[in-house]
Amino acid sequence: MKPKRHVFVCTNRRAEDAQMPSCAPNGGMDVLDAFLKERAMLGLFRSVYITQSLCLGICPEKGGTVVIYPDGVWYVGVRADDVREIFAAHIVGGHPVERLIDRRYL
Repeated sequence: MKPKRHVFVCTNRRAEDAQMPSCAPNGGMDVLDAFLKERAMLGLFRSVYITQSLCLGICPEKGGTVVIYPDGVWYVGVRADDVREIFAAHIVGGHPVERLIDRRYL
C-alpha cells in the first residue's frame, strides 16, 4: 500500500566543536518520538510512514527539521509540542502548518 504521507525527521548529531547546530541536541529525538506516538495513537501505521534521517541540510538554532512528502513541505524549528498540530492540520487535514514552514523551499 502506498502511504498517504511520508515524514522524514532529522536526528543528526554533529561533533560538539562543530560550527553549526544540529537537530538531535535541539530536540530532534523528541520530535521523532512524538511523531511515532501520534501515529500510533491515531492508528495510521499503513498510511503514514515516519523515517528517522541524518542531516537534511537545514539546521535551525532551536527545534528540528521535518520534511513531509509527497507534498514537499519543509518545516524548521519543530518541537515535540508542534507534532499534534502537524498531524491534525497537515498529515490528516492536508493543510500545512504555515508558522513552521521553511519559505526557502516553496
